[in-house]
Amino acid sequence: MSVSTDTREMFWADAEAHRLDPATAHVIRDSKTPSGTVPISGLRGPIITDALYRTFKQRGLRVRYVFTIDDYDPMDSQAMRQREDMAAHMGKPLFAIPAPEGTGDFARYHAERFLATFAALGIRPEGIHWLRELYRSGALDRQIDLVLRNADVIRRVYAEVSNVVKDERWLPIGVICEVCGRLGTTYAHDYDGKTVAYDCRSDLVTWAAGCGNSGRISPFGGNAKLYWNLQWCAMWDHFGVTYEEGGKDLLTEGGSRDRANAVYREVWNKEPPLGLAHEFINVGGKKMSTSRPDEWKALGASAHELTGIYPPELVRFLMLRTDPKRHIDFDPTGQSLPKLLDEYDRCADAYLADRASDLARVWSLSQVNEAHPAPGFRVRFSIVADWLQIPSVDPRRKAAERKGSALTEDERGDLERRIALARVWLERWAPDDAKFEVRPALPGKAASLTDTQRAFLARAADAIDGSDADALQARLYDAARAAGLVDGEKVSRDAFAAIYVAFLGRPTGPKAAWLLTTLDPDFVRTRLREAAERPRVAS
Repeated sequence: MSVSTDTREMFWADAEAHRLDPATAHVIRDSKTPSGTVPISGLRGPIITDALYRTFKQRGLRVRYVFTIDDYDPMDSQAMRQREDMAAHMGKPLFAIPAPEGTGDFARYHAERFLATFAALGIRPEGIHWLRELYRSGALDRQIDLVLRNADVIRRVYAEVSNVVKDERWLPIGVICEVCGRLGTTYAHDYDGKTVAYDCRSDLVTWAAGCGNSGRISPFGGNAKLYWNLQWCAMWDHFGVTYEEGGKDLLTEGGSRDRANAVYREVWNKEPPLGLAHEFINVGGKKMSTSRPDEWKALGASAHELTGIYPPELVRFLMLRTDPKRHIDFDPTGQSLPKLLDEYDRCADAYLADRASDLARVWSLSQVNEAHPAPGFRVRFSIVADWLQIPSVDPRRKAAERKGSALTEDERGDLERRIALARVWLERWAPDDAKFEVRPALPGKAASLTDTQRAFLARAADAIDGSDADALQARLYDAARAAGLVDGEKVSRDAFAAIYVAFLGRPTGPKAAWLLTTLDPDFVRTRLREAAERPRVAS
Protein backbone atom coordinates (compact mmCIF):
# COMPACT_ATOMS: atom_id res chain seq x y z
CA MET A 1 0.00 0.00 0.00
CA SER A 2 1.37 3.43 -0.95
CA VAL A 3 1.00 6.58 1.10
CA SER A 4 -1.09 9.39 -0.40
CA THR A 5 0.54 12.80 -0.08
CA ASP A 6 1.26 15.81 -2.25
CA THR A 7 4.84 15.34 -3.41
CA ARG A 8 4.96 17.92 -6.19
CA GLU A 9 7.26 20.27 -4.30
CA MET A 10 9.51 17.53 -2.88
CA PHE A 11 12.97 16.53 -4.01
CA TRP A 12 12.47 13.59 -6.37
CA ALA A 13 13.98 10.92 -4.08
CA ASP A 14 11.94 12.14 -1.10
CA ALA A 15 8.81 12.08 -3.24
CA GLU A 16 9.46 8.42 -4.12
CA ALA A 17 9.94 7.58 -0.43
CA HIS A 18 6.53 9.07 0.33
CA ARG A 19 4.91 6.66 -2.13
CA LEU A 20 5.92 3.67 0.00
CA ASP A 21 4.01 2.24 2.96
CA PRO A 22 6.10 2.86 6.11
CA ALA A 23 4.63 -0.26 7.75
CA THR A 24 6.03 -2.57 5.05
CA ALA A 25 9.51 -4.09 4.81
CA HIS A 26 10.71 -3.02 1.36
CA VAL A 27 13.11 -4.49 -1.19
CA ILE A 28 14.59 -2.30 -3.92
CA ARG A 29 16.18 -4.08 -6.91
CA ASP A 30 18.37 -3.26 -9.89
CA SER A 31 20.00 -5.48 -12.50
CA LYS A 32 22.46 -5.54 -15.38
CA THR A 33 22.85 -7.72 -18.47
CA PRO A 34 26.62 -8.11 -19.12
CA SER A 35 26.42 -8.20 -22.92
CA GLY A 36 29.62 -6.20 -23.43
CA THR A 37 31.64 -3.28 -22.10
CA VAL A 38 29.23 -1.07 -20.18
CA PRO A 39 29.09 2.64 -21.14
CA ILE A 40 28.94 5.29 -18.44
CA SER A 41 25.17 5.48 -19.02
CA GLY A 42 24.93 2.02 -17.44
CA LEU A 43 25.71 3.60 -14.08
CA ARG A 44 22.72 5.94 -14.03
CA GLY A 45 20.33 3.22 -12.88
CA PRO A 46 22.53 1.84 -10.07
CA ILE A 47 23.40 5.33 -8.80
CA ILE A 48 19.76 6.44 -8.85
CA THR A 49 18.77 3.22 -7.10
CA ASP A 50 21.48 3.72 -4.49
CA ALA A 51 20.32 7.32 -3.91
CA LEU A 52 16.77 6.03 -3.44
CA TYR A 53 18.00 3.30 -1.10
CA ARG A 54 19.81 5.87 1.04
CA THR A 55 16.80 8.18 1.02
CA PHE A 56 14.40 5.41 2.00
CA LYS A 57 16.61 4.54 4.96
CA GLN A 58 16.93 8.20 5.96
CA ARG A 59 13.12 8.41 5.91
CA GLY A 60 12.90 5.56 8.39
CA LEU A 61 11.77 2.85 5.96
CA ARG A 62 12.93 -0.73 6.39
CA VAL A 63 14.59 -1.56 3.07
CA ARG A 64 17.00 -4.01 1.44
CA TYR A 65 18.85 -3.41 -1.85
CA VAL A 66 19.50 -6.40 -4.12
CA PHE A 67 21.30 -6.45 -7.45
CA THR A 68 21.04 -9.19 -10.08
CA ILE A 69 23.36 -10.05 -12.98
CA ASP A 70 21.33 -11.36 -15.92
CA ASP A 71 24.06 -13.64 -17.27
CA TYR A 72 21.55 -16.24 -18.53
CA ASP A 73 20.40 -13.95 -21.36
CA PRO A 74 21.32 -14.99 -24.92
CA MET A 75 23.95 -13.06 -26.87
CA ASP A 76 21.93 -10.94 -29.31
CA SER A 77 24.12 -7.85 -29.71
CA GLN A 78 24.22 -6.61 -33.30
CA ALA A 79 27.70 -5.18 -32.70
CA MET A 80 28.97 -8.57 -31.54
CA ARG A 81 27.34 -10.27 -34.51
CA GLN A 82 29.70 -8.39 -36.83
CA ARG A 83 32.78 -9.78 -35.07
CA GLU A 84 34.29 -12.89 -36.63
CA ASP A 85 35.22 -14.39 -33.24
CA MET A 86 31.68 -13.94 -31.92
CA ALA A 87 29.58 -15.23 -34.81
CA ALA A 88 29.65 -18.84 -33.58
CA HIS A 89 28.40 -17.78 -30.15
CA MET A 90 25.35 -15.73 -31.15
CA GLY A 91 22.27 -17.05 -29.35
CA LYS A 92 24.23 -18.80 -26.60
CA PRO A 93 23.80 -17.77 -22.94
CA LEU A 94 26.27 -15.06 -21.97
CA PHE A 95 27.79 -17.29 -19.30
CA ALA A 96 28.59 -19.96 -21.95
CA ILE A 97 30.71 -17.66 -24.17
CA PRO A 98 34.50 -17.41 -23.64
CA ALA A 99 35.89 -14.25 -22.09
CA PRO A 100 37.43 -11.75 -24.57
CA GLU A 101 40.79 -12.08 -22.84
CA GLY A 102 42.26 -14.41 -20.28
CA THR A 103 40.22 -17.16 -18.68
CA GLY A 104 36.62 -17.33 -17.58
CA ASP A 105 33.44 -16.47 -19.42
CA PHE A 106 32.12 -13.44 -21.29
CA ALA A 107 29.40 -12.57 -18.77
CA ARG A 108 31.60 -12.71 -15.70
CA TYR A 109 34.39 -10.76 -17.41
CA HIS A 110 32.15 -7.79 -18.24
CA ALA A 111 30.00 -8.00 -15.12
CA GLU A 112 32.95 -8.02 -12.75
CA ARG A 113 34.53 -5.00 -14.47
CA PHE A 114 31.21 -3.20 -14.07
CA LEU A 115 30.67 -4.31 -10.46
CA ALA A 116 34.23 -3.23 -9.60
CA THR A 117 33.08 0.38 -10.01
CA PHE A 118 30.46 -0.02 -7.26
CA ALA A 119 32.81 0.02 -4.25
CA ALA A 120 34.54 3.21 -5.38
CA LEU A 121 31.17 4.86 -6.07
CA GLY A 122 29.69 3.90 -2.72
CA ILE A 123 27.04 1.63 -4.28
CA ARG A 124 26.52 -1.11 -1.72
CA PRO A 125 23.75 -3.62 -2.49
CA GLU A 126 23.15 -6.15 0.27
CA GLY A 127 23.73 -8.91 -2.24
CA ILE A 128 24.87 -9.57 -5.83
CA HIS A 129 22.86 -12.42 -7.34
CA TRP A 130 23.88 -14.19 -10.57
CA LEU A 131 21.05 -15.64 -12.65
CA ARG A 132 23.16 -18.70 -13.50
CA GLU A 133 23.19 -19.58 -9.81
CA LEU A 134 19.49 -18.89 -9.30
CA TYR A 135 18.43 -20.98 -12.29
CA ARG A 136 20.85 -23.86 -11.72
CA SER A 137 20.08 -24.13 -8.01
CA GLY A 138 16.39 -24.56 -8.72
CA ALA A 139 15.55 -21.36 -6.82
CA LEU A 140 13.32 -20.27 -9.71
CA ASP A 141 11.72 -23.65 -10.50
CA ARG A 142 8.48 -22.72 -8.76
CA GLN A 143 8.20 -19.54 -10.80
CA ILE A 144 8.99 -21.42 -14.04
CA ASP A 145 6.23 -23.96 -13.34
CA LEU A 146 3.76 -21.19 -12.54
CA VAL A 147 4.54 -19.41 -15.82
CA LEU A 148 4.26 -22.54 -17.93
CA ARG A 149 0.92 -23.51 -16.35
CA ASN A 150 -0.41 -20.05 -17.15
CA ALA A 151 0.97 -19.68 -20.67
CA ASP A 152 -2.52 -19.06 -22.07
CA VAL A 153 -3.03 -16.15 -19.66
CA ILE A 154 0.37 -14.72 -20.59
CA ARG A 155 -0.39 -14.95 -24.32
CA ARG A 156 -3.62 -13.06 -23.72
CA VAL A 157 -1.86 -10.34 -21.67
CA TYR A 158 0.78 -9.87 -24.39
CA ALA A 159 -1.96 -9.36 -26.98
CA GLU A 160 -4.07 -7.02 -24.83
CA VAL A 161 -1.30 -4.88 -23.35
CA SER A 162 1.24 -4.71 -26.18
CA ASN A 163 -0.55 -6.09 -29.23
CA VAL A 164 2.02 -8.89 -29.35
CA VAL A 165 0.32 -12.03 -30.65
CA LYS A 166 1.82 -15.48 -30.01
CA ASP A 167 0.51 -18.76 -31.40
CA GLU A 168 -1.44 -21.07 -29.09
CA ARG A 169 1.50 -23.52 -28.72
CA TRP A 170 4.06 -20.88 -27.69
CA LEU A 171 5.54 -21.12 -24.20
CA PRO A 172 7.25 -18.07 -22.62
CA ILE A 173 10.55 -19.81 -21.97
CA GLY A 174 13.83 -20.39 -23.79
CA VAL A 175 15.44 -23.83 -23.59
CA ILE A 176 19.20 -24.38 -23.91
CA CYS A 177 19.58 -26.66 -26.94
CA GLU A 178 21.25 -29.94 -25.98
CA VAL A 179 23.17 -30.03 -29.27
CA CYS A 180 24.39 -26.51 -30.08
CA GLY A 181 24.01 -24.89 -26.65
CA ARG A 182 21.98 -21.97 -27.98
CA LEU A 183 19.22 -20.41 -25.97
CA GLY A 184 17.93 -17.64 -28.19
CA THR A 185 17.01 -19.93 -31.09
CA THR A 186 14.73 -22.43 -29.34
CA TYR A 187 10.95 -22.48 -29.56
CA ALA A 188 9.35 -24.25 -26.58
CA HIS A 189 5.91 -25.89 -26.57
CA ASP A 190 3.82 -28.65 -24.95
CA TYR A 191 4.48 -28.50 -21.21
CA ASP A 192 3.38 -31.72 -19.47
CA GLY A 193 4.20 -30.67 -15.95
CA LYS A 194 7.71 -32.14 -16.05
CA THR A 195 9.17 -31.46 -19.50
CA VAL A 196 8.74 -29.18 -22.51
CA ALA A 197 9.22 -29.95 -26.17
CA TYR A 198 11.48 -27.62 -28.11
CA ASP A 199 12.78 -26.94 -31.62
CA CYS A 200 16.12 -25.20 -32.25
CA ARG A 201 15.18 -23.16 -35.31
CA SER A 202 17.32 -21.49 -37.94
CA ASP A 203 14.71 -18.79 -38.58
CA LEU A 204 13.38 -17.94 -35.11
CA VAL A 205 15.46 -14.76 -34.77
CA THR A 206 17.51 -12.63 -37.16
CA TRP A 207 20.67 -12.46 -35.04
CA ALA A 208 21.39 -16.19 -34.64
CA ALA A 209 20.65 -19.47 -36.41
CA GLY A 210 19.66 -22.65 -34.57
CA CYS A 211 20.99 -26.09 -35.43
CA GLY A 212 17.65 -27.72 -36.29
CA ASN A 213 17.61 -30.07 -33.30
CA SER A 214 14.29 -31.02 -31.67
CA GLY A 215 13.85 -32.68 -28.32
CA ARG A 216 12.17 -32.77 -24.96
CA ILE A 217 13.75 -31.64 -21.70
CA SER A 218 12.96 -30.56 -18.16
CA PRO A 219 12.81 -26.75 -17.99
CA PHE A 220 14.09 -26.81 -14.40
CA GLY A 221 17.52 -26.75 -12.77
CA GLY A 222 19.10 -24.40 -15.30
CA ASN A 223 17.98 -26.09 -18.54
CA ALA A 224 15.92 -23.06 -19.54
CA LYS A 225 15.24 -19.42 -18.69
CA LEU A 226 12.10 -17.33 -18.61
CA TYR A 227 11.67 -14.63 -21.21
CA TRP A 228 12.49 -11.13 -20.04
CA ASN A 229 9.03 -10.00 -18.88
CA LEU A 230 8.43 -13.23 -17.00
CA GLN A 231 11.91 -13.26 -15.49
CA TRP A 232 11.18 -9.77 -14.20
CA CYS A 233 8.10 -11.11 -12.43
CA ALA A 234 10.05 -14.10 -11.10
CA MET A 235 12.65 -11.75 -9.59
CA TRP A 236 9.95 -9.65 -7.93
CA ASP A 237 8.39 -12.76 -6.45
CA HIS A 238 11.63 -14.45 -5.42
CA PHE A 239 13.10 -11.41 -3.66
CA GLY A 240 9.84 -9.78 -2.56
CA VAL A 241 10.65 -6.62 -4.53
CA THR A 242 8.49 -3.58 -3.70
CA TYR A 243 10.36 -0.90 -5.66
CA GLU A 244 12.28 -1.02 -8.94
CA GLU A 245 13.15 1.90 -11.18
CA GLY A 246 14.30 1.45 -14.76
CA GLY A 247 15.24 3.03 -18.05
CA LYS A 248 12.60 4.86 -20.05
CA ASP A 249 12.93 2.41 -22.96
CA LEU A 250 11.61 -0.40 -20.75
CA LEU A 251 8.91 1.61 -19.04
CA THR A 252 7.11 3.12 -22.05
CA GLU A 253 3.37 2.56 -22.39
CA GLY A 254 2.63 -0.94 -23.65
CA GLY A 255 6.28 -1.91 -23.25
CA SER A 256 8.14 -4.48 -21.19
CA ARG A 257 7.22 -3.09 -17.78
CA ASP A 258 3.53 -2.80 -18.61
CA ARG A 259 3.47 -6.41 -19.77
CA ALA A 260 5.31 -7.55 -16.65
CA ASN A 261 2.96 -5.57 -14.40
CA ALA A 262 -0.12 -7.12 -16.01
CA VAL A 263 1.31 -10.65 -15.86
CA TYR A 264 2.29 -10.18 -12.20
CA ARG A 265 -1.26 -9.18 -11.34
CA GLU A 266 -2.94 -11.97 -13.27
CA VAL A 267 -0.55 -14.88 -12.76
CA TRP A 268 0.99 -14.12 -9.37
CA ASN A 269 -2.08 -12.27 -8.03
CA LYS A 270 0.21 -9.58 -6.61
CA GLU A 271 0.66 -5.87 -7.15
CA PRO A 272 3.88 -5.08 -9.05
CA PRO A 273 6.56 -2.89 -7.46
CA LEU A 274 6.43 0.87 -7.68
CA GLY A 275 9.22 2.65 -9.55
CA LEU A 276 10.18 5.63 -11.64
CA ALA A 277 11.55 5.71 -15.18
CA HIS A 278 14.86 7.45 -15.81
CA GLU A 279 15.73 9.12 -19.08
CA PHE A 280 18.69 8.35 -21.31
CA ILE A 281 22.23 9.70 -21.33
CA ASN A 282 23.23 11.19 -24.65
CA VAL A 283 26.75 11.61 -26.01
CA GLY A 284 26.92 14.10 -28.82
CA GLY A 285 23.13 13.99 -29.03
CA LYS A 286 23.01 10.17 -29.32
CA LYS A 287 21.78 7.65 -26.78
CA MET A 288 24.60 5.56 -25.36
CA SER A 289 24.26 1.83 -26.00
CA THR A 290 26.30 -1.28 -25.24
CA SER A 291 25.58 -2.40 -28.79
CA ARG A 292 27.24 0.69 -30.34
CA PRO A 293 30.55 1.00 -28.46
CA ASP A 294 32.45 2.89 -31.17
CA GLU A 295 30.26 5.96 -30.59
CA TRP A 296 31.52 6.45 -27.03
CA LYS A 297 34.75 4.49 -26.53
CA ALA A 298 36.82 7.23 -28.19
CA LEU A 299 35.69 9.58 -25.44
CA GLY A 300 36.80 7.23 -22.69
CA ALA A 301 33.15 6.90 -21.73
CA SER A 302 33.01 3.30 -20.58
CA ALA A 303 31.87 2.90 -16.99
CA HIS A 304 35.08 1.24 -15.76
CA GLU A 305 37.38 3.75 -17.54
CA LEU A 306 35.59 6.93 -16.56
CA THR A 307 35.28 5.90 -12.91
CA GLY A 308 39.05 5.47 -12.96
CA ILE A 309 39.46 9.07 -14.13
CA TYR A 310 36.63 11.08 -12.58
CA PRO A 311 36.47 11.39 -8.79
CA PRO A 312 33.68 9.04 -7.63
CA GLU A 313 31.58 11.81 -6.12
CA LEU A 314 31.66 13.60 -9.49
CA VAL A 315 30.40 10.48 -11.30
CA ARG A 316 27.53 10.26 -8.81
CA PHE A 317 26.87 13.99 -9.23
CA LEU A 318 26.78 13.62 -13.01
CA MET A 319 23.96 11.10 -12.60
CA LEU A 320 22.06 12.83 -9.79
CA ARG A 321 22.28 16.56 -10.60
CA THR A 322 19.60 16.09 -13.31
CA ASP A 323 16.13 14.85 -12.34
CA PRO A 324 15.83 11.20 -13.44
CA LYS A 325 12.90 12.13 -15.68
CA ARG A 326 15.18 14.37 -17.78
CA HIS A 327 17.91 13.18 -20.11
CA ILE A 328 21.59 13.93 -19.52
CA ASP A 329 23.86 15.36 -22.20
CA PHE A 330 27.29 13.98 -21.41
CA ASP A 331 30.51 14.97 -23.15
CA PRO A 332 33.87 15.16 -21.36
CA THR A 333 35.34 17.33 -24.12
CA GLY A 334 35.37 21.12 -24.27
CA GLN A 335 34.26 23.11 -21.24
CA SER A 336 31.72 20.52 -20.04
CA LEU A 337 33.94 19.23 -17.23
CA PRO A 338 34.79 22.65 -15.73
CA LYS A 339 31.09 23.53 -15.83
CA LEU A 340 30.21 20.24 -14.12
CA LEU A 341 32.70 21.01 -11.32
CA ASP A 342 31.31 24.53 -10.97
CA GLU A 343 27.81 23.07 -10.54
CA TYR A 344 29.15 20.58 -8.01
CA ASP A 345 30.70 23.43 -6.00
CA ARG A 346 27.47 25.43 -6.19
CA CYS A 347 25.61 22.47 -4.67
CA ALA A 348 28.30 22.15 -1.99
CA ASP A 349 27.79 25.82 -1.09
CA ALA A 350 24.04 25.19 -0.94
CA TYR A 351 24.67 22.34 1.52
CA LEU A 352 26.52 24.76 3.79
CA ALA A 353 23.65 27.26 3.59
CA ASP A 354 20.60 24.96 3.84
CA ARG A 355 20.94 21.19 4.04
CA ALA A 356 17.27 20.68 3.21
CA SER A 357 17.44 22.43 -0.17
CA ASP A 358 17.28 20.42 -3.38
CA LEU A 359 20.82 21.40 -4.39
CA ALA A 360 22.09 20.36 -0.98
CA ARG A 361 20.32 17.00 -1.28
CA VAL A 362 22.00 16.41 -4.65
CA TRP A 363 25.43 17.18 -3.21
CA SER A 364 24.86 14.97 -0.16
CA LEU A 365 23.65 11.98 -2.21
CA SER A 366 26.67 12.44 -4.50
CA GLN A 367 29.10 11.68 -1.69
CA VAL A 368 30.59 8.19 -1.58
CA ASN A 369 30.02 7.82 2.14
CA GLU A 370 26.56 8.35 3.55
CA ALA A 371 28.03 9.74 6.79
CA HIS A 372 30.08 12.45 5.10
CA PRO A 373 31.50 15.69 6.53
CA ALA A 374 30.38 19.11 5.36
CA PRO A 375 32.26 20.45 2.32
CA GLY A 376 35.40 22.39 3.09
CA PHE A 377 37.55 24.85 1.18
CA ARG A 378 37.68 24.16 -2.57
CA VAL A 379 39.59 25.64 -5.49
CA ARG A 380 37.65 26.16 -8.70
CA PHE A 381 38.56 23.52 -11.28
CA SER A 382 39.44 26.01 -14.02
CA ILE A 383 41.88 27.74 -11.64
CA VAL A 384 43.54 24.42 -10.83
CA ALA A 385 43.91 23.78 -14.57
CA ASP A 386 45.51 27.22 -14.98
CA TRP A 387 47.92 26.58 -12.10
CA LEU A 388 49.12 23.37 -13.71
CA GLN A 389 50.18 25.30 -16.81
CA ILE A 390 52.55 27.64 -14.93
CA PRO A 391 55.79 25.79 -14.06
CA SER A 392 56.57 28.15 -11.19
CA VAL A 393 53.24 27.51 -9.44
CA ASP A 394 52.82 24.88 -6.73
CA PRO A 395 49.04 24.23 -6.62
CA ARG A 396 49.17 22.98 -3.04
CA ARG A 397 50.95 26.08 -1.79
CA LYS A 398 48.68 28.34 -3.84
CA ALA A 399 45.57 26.66 -2.43
CA ALA A 400 46.76 27.22 1.15
CA GLU A 401 47.49 30.87 0.30
CA ARG A 402 43.99 31.33 -1.11
CA LYS A 403 42.42 29.76 1.98
CA GLY A 404 44.67 31.70 4.33
CA SER A 405 45.61 28.61 6.34
CA ALA A 406 46.72 25.01 5.93
CA LEU A 407 44.29 22.67 4.17
CA THR A 408 42.59 19.95 6.18
CA GLU A 409 43.05 16.30 5.22
CA ASP A 410 39.70 16.26 3.38
CA GLU A 411 40.54 19.52 1.59
CA ARG A 412 43.92 18.16 0.50
CA GLY A 413 42.20 15.04 -0.82
CA ASP A 414 39.73 17.13 -2.80
CA LEU A 415 42.54 19.25 -4.24
CA GLU A 416 44.57 16.20 -5.26
CA ARG A 417 41.56 14.74 -7.07
CA ARG A 418 41.06 18.01 -8.93
CA ILE A 419 44.74 18.18 -9.88
CA ALA A 420 44.68 14.63 -11.25
CA LEU A 421 41.48 15.26 -13.19
CA ALA A 422 42.73 18.60 -14.55
CA ARG A 423 45.87 16.91 -15.91
CA VAL A 424 43.76 14.39 -17.83
CA TRP A 425 41.36 17.10 -19.03
CA LEU A 426 44.21 19.28 -20.33
CA GLU A 427 45.80 16.31 -22.08
CA ARG A 428 42.68 14.74 -23.61
CA TRP A 429 39.63 16.98 -23.60
CA ALA A 430 40.38 20.66 -23.01
CA PRO A 431 39.72 23.09 -25.90
CA ASP A 432 42.66 25.01 -27.30
CA ASP A 433 41.57 28.27 -25.68
CA ALA A 434 41.86 26.67 -22.22
CA LYS A 435 45.50 25.75 -22.79
CA PHE A 436 48.36 28.20 -22.56
CA GLU A 437 52.10 28.41 -22.08
CA VAL A 438 54.14 31.35 -20.87
CA ARG A 439 56.61 31.97 -23.66
CA PRO A 440 60.30 32.09 -22.64
CA ALA A 441 60.86 34.98 -25.08
CA LEU A 442 58.65 37.82 -26.27
CA PRO A 443 56.23 36.34 -28.85
CA GLY A 444 56.40 37.68 -32.38
CA LYS A 445 52.75 38.73 -32.20
CA ALA A 446 53.78 41.52 -29.81
CA ALA A 447 54.93 43.45 -32.88
CA SER A 448 51.27 43.96 -33.87
CA LEU A 449 50.28 45.71 -30.61
CA THR A 450 48.91 49.23 -31.06
CA ASP A 451 50.60 52.32 -29.68
CA THR A 452 47.83 52.63 -27.07
CA GLN A 453 48.37 49.03 -25.97
CA ARG A 454 52.12 49.68 -25.72
CA ALA A 455 51.49 52.72 -23.56
CA PHE A 456 49.31 50.57 -21.30
CA LEU A 457 52.01 47.89 -20.97
CA ALA A 458 54.59 50.53 -19.98
CA ARG A 459 52.25 51.76 -17.22
CA ALA A 460 51.47 48.14 -16.22
CA ALA A 461 55.21 47.48 -15.76
CA ASP A 462 55.36 50.29 -13.21
CA ALA A 463 52.37 48.75 -11.37
CA ILE A 464 54.19 45.47 -10.63
CA ASP A 465 55.28 45.62 -7.01
CA GLY A 466 54.64 42.13 -5.61
CA SER A 467 51.07 42.82 -4.51
CA ASP A 468 48.38 40.14 -4.49
CA ALA A 469 46.15 39.54 -7.51
CA ASP A 470 43.22 41.67 -6.34
CA ALA A 471 45.39 44.73 -5.67
CA LEU A 472 47.26 44.28 -8.95
CA GLN A 473 44.00 43.94 -10.90
CA ALA A 474 42.89 47.33 -9.59
CA ARG A 475 46.20 48.91 -10.63
CA LEU A 476 45.95 47.35 -14.09
CA TYR A 477 42.51 48.93 -14.49
CA ASP A 478 43.97 52.31 -13.51
CA ALA A 479 46.82 51.88 -16.01
CA ALA A 480 44.36 51.00 -18.79
CA ARG A 481 42.24 54.07 -18.10
CA ALA A 482 45.33 56.29 -17.98
CA ALA A 483 46.44 54.91 -21.35
CA GLY A 484 43.01 55.57 -22.87
CA LEU A 485 42.03 51.90 -23.24
CA VAL A 486 38.40 52.36 -22.30
CA ASP A 487 35.17 51.28 -23.91
CA GLY A 488 32.58 53.69 -22.59
CA GLU A 489 32.90 53.43 -18.81
CA LYS A 490 34.56 50.00 -18.96
CA VAL A 491 38.17 49.06 -19.51
CA SER A 492 38.63 47.80 -23.07
CA ARG A 493 39.39 44.13 -23.66
CA ASP A 494 42.35 45.33 -25.72
CA ALA A 495 44.22 46.13 -22.49
CA PHE A 496 44.30 42.59 -21.18
CA ALA A 497 44.67 41.18 -24.70
CA ALA A 498 47.99 43.07 -24.81
CA ILE A 499 49.17 41.30 -21.63
CA TYR A 500 48.18 37.89 -23.01
CA VAL A 501 49.96 38.55 -26.30
CA ALA A 502 53.12 39.63 -24.45
CA PHE A 503 53.27 36.51 -22.30
CA LEU A 504 51.26 33.82 -24.12
CA GLY A 505 51.43 34.86 -27.78
CA ARG A 506 47.63 35.05 -28.11
CA PRO A 507 44.91 37.54 -27.13
CA THR A 508 43.16 35.39 -24.49
CA GLY A 509 44.14 33.66 -21.28
CA PRO A 510 43.42 33.29 -17.55
CA LYS A 511 42.75 36.28 -15.30
CA ALA A 512 45.57 38.69 -16.13
CA ALA A 513 46.42 39.79 -12.59
CA TRP A 514 46.50 36.18 -11.39
CA LEU A 515 48.78 35.19 -14.28
CA LEU A 516 51.22 37.99 -13.54
CA THR A 517 51.34 37.35 -9.78
CA THR A 518 52.33 33.70 -10.40
CA LEU A 519 55.47 34.84 -12.21
CA ASP A 520 58.67 36.41 -10.92
CA PRO A 521 58.08 40.20 -10.60
CA ASP A 522 61.40 41.09 -12.27
CA PHE A 523 60.55 38.80 -15.21
CA VAL A 524 57.10 40.40 -15.52
CA ARG A 525 58.43 43.97 -15.49
CA THR A 526 61.12 43.13 -18.04
CA ARG A 527 58.67 41.42 -20.39
CA LEU A 528 56.10 44.25 -20.18
CA ARG A 529 58.73 46.91 -20.93
CA GLU A 530 60.17 44.84 -23.77
CA ALA A 531 56.73 44.55 -25.35
CA ALA A 532 56.05 48.25 -24.82
CA GLU A 533 59.32 49.26 -26.49
CA ARG A 534 59.31 46.82 -29.40
CA PRO A 535 58.79 48.61 -32.72
CA ARG A 536 55.30 48.12 -34.08
CA VAL A 537 54.79 46.23 -37.32
CA ALA A 538 51.41 46.92 -38.91
CA SER A 539 49.43 43.78 -39.58
